[in-house]
Order: sequence, then C-alpha cells, then structure tokens
Amino acid sequence: MKKVFKKILIITGIVIGVLLLAFGGMALKMKSELAGFRCIPVFLCLFFACTTVEDGFRLQTGDLLFQVGQSSGLNEAIAGVTMGESDIHYTHVGIVFIENDIVFVIEATPPEVCITLLDTFLHQSAMIAEKPVVAVGRLKQEYYQTIPQAVARAKMLLGKPYDYVYSPDNDAYYCSELVAHSFLDNQNKPVFEPLSMNFRDADGNIPSYWIAYFEKYDADIPENQPGSNPGDLSRSDKIEIVFRYFE
Repeated sequence: MKKVFKKILIITGIVIGVLLLAFGGMALKMKSELAGFRCIPVFLCLFFACTTVEDGFRLQTGDLLFQVGQSSGLNEAIAGVTMGESDIHYTHVGIVFIENDIVFVIEATPPEVCITLLDTFLHQSAMIAEKPVVAVGRLKQEYYQTIPQAVARAKMLLGKPYDYVYSPDNDAYYCSELVAHSFLDNQNKPVFEPLSMNFRDADGNIPSYWIAYFEKYDADIPENQPGSNPGDLSRSDKIEIVFRYFE
C-alpha cells in the first residue's frame, strides 16, 4: 500500500512539474511578444485574485484606477502640489484592461509604459487598514464609445519610456499623460483636456525637492505648462468615482 501511495506521489509530482514547465514557457513567449509586459507566469493567475469582482463590484475595461502610492520622495512631492476627489492626494493612475476575466492595468511607471496584474498594482498602493488606497473612476456613458480605441492606443505605447521631466512632446509618458493621450473623442480631441501644471505647494512656493529633481535631469520646471496629474483627473466631470477599495 505504501509503495502504491509512493508511486502516486511520484506521478503527481511529474505531472505538476510538466505543467509548470509548460506554463513557464507560455510566460516566456508572452514576454517576448509583449514589450512592456511585467511578465508573470500564467499559472500564477490561478492562485491570485485576478478577476474583475471585488466585494460585489465589477471592474470594466477602460476604468481608471487612482492610486495613492507607497511613501517615497516623489510620491510625497506629487501629493504636496496636487489634490484629488474627496481631498485625497492621488499620486498615480492606470487604465484597466480585462482579458479572459484576468484584470490588468496599463500604466506609465518608471522605467516604461507596461502592463501590470491588478493584484500587483493594488499591493503597490498605500494601505488603510490593510486595504489599498485606490479609487475606481468610470467614464460617463456619453464617453463609453472612446474606450476601445483608448485601450488600443495605450497598448501601442507599451515599452515607451517613462517621462521623467513631464514634457508633452518627447515621446515619453508619465501616468496621467498616458491616460490623456489615450482617450480621444470622435473628433480626435482629448477627452481630458490639458491643464496648467502646478509644482507649487499650498504656500505658493516650489518645494526644494522639485528644484533638485529637475536639476538632476537638466530640465526646466514645467510650471504652468499644459499637462495633467492624477488628482485633477480624479475630479474630472467626464468620470464618476464608482468604487473605493479602502472603504
């Protein structure tokens, strides 16, 4: 009996090993075919909550995920000069893309535009009571028709470099710039119109962080130049906040 059981364990181990190798090969193939994909072996999605449902709420392709990032100098600097809906200092935004009931986020984050699994995106957020500080913005119905092309445009930018200097014309993209560039109406005009960028704090001063930051890249601070930020996008009248993961 023990010998039979041992054989069963051996056979099971071999089968599992073959499956892992097969799925690992699929992941490598995906990585070679999709520039900018943060490649995670497909079989891992079976063990993570990569579905569209959370507490009865269902994400949709084209939803925008507004995130308060984990503590860092850059995130704190962004939070210090921007404000989002409900007075929340969002520091990042990504576009939801769903395929085969697996949720991905297209995002511009150093070093490049990439696709990230939803769970990875959520775990990179700041937390309140172990819940990610992420809100879901959904385009209002009159803008639904822009979503398929917006996602297609965003996917075409996979692998493009991150825009460290927040320039509108350098073929690089920061998070909200990716969103603004992707969502166009039927006249090819931005759904989210550019706003004057602000790098001043509540006292009207440019923080020393931003001065040193742009000096590092030998670039001028683009104060009042056209651009966007996650906070302003979260307050846009083109979307509704339909879910908050931290409530």
